[in-house]
Amino acid sequence: MTARHGGLRKTALGTIGSGNVFADLGLPDPEAHLAKANVVIKIDEAIEKRGLTHARAARIMEMPLKELTKLLRGHTKPYAVDRLKELLSQLFS
Repeated sequence: MTARHGGLRKTALGTIGSGNVFADLGLPDPEAHLAKANVVIKIDEAIEKRGLTHARAARIMEMPLKELTKLLRGHTKPYAVDRLKELLSQLFS
């Protein structure tokens, strides 16, 4: 037996999320939060795939290492999705 509450589904084994943890948490503008998180994941994957240190990646993206570290830890509030995409593209130019 399952019951729906908002975007969550309750089952006998527990609660199944909607697919957007930010919506499940009730945060405002969950789609933007999810989009930012997805781009940051791609930035992290690109850094790893290219074998870059965080210091080198920060130089390529023309940002302070401290800011890159904060970004990779999920501090995306100061960034628009488009800016994050620009940062990602700088890793490939």
